[in-house]
Amino acid sequence: MVQWFQHNSPRAKGALFEQKARSFLEQQGLSFVAQNQVFKVGELDLIMKDHSTFVFVEVRQRKNSHFGSALESINYNKQQKWLKAANLWLAKLNQSLDTADCRFDVVVFEGTDEPIWLKNFLG
Repeated sequence: MVQWFQHNSPRAKGALFEQKARSFLEQQGLSFVAQNQVFKVGELDLIMKDHSTFVFVEVRQRKNSHFGSALESINYNKQQKWLKAANLWLAKLNQSLDTADCRFDVVVFEGTDEPIWLKNFLG
């Protein structure tokens, strides 16, 4: 079977850090729901559950801060895409951001394999 990306590609690196973030969040007691949910308006990296709360997780990694930190890369436009994608995902469950118990978290890796977890990033 031919692999469609190389191990050093940005997509492969992204998948690796999403897996690390998922494992970390599961160790913190969250349960996995879905990953890489793609919509025309944006993508949801991870969807986890914290008891009854849906947690939409953006995973960001930066080797260094020469071009800004991982957190700085989550600008207003990215946040709007994140909200729209979450609303579309919730619509599949006949819910919305107004009716569902949900929050938006970020897990960043800043030059290391140690995750930094920011709850309620869009809170």
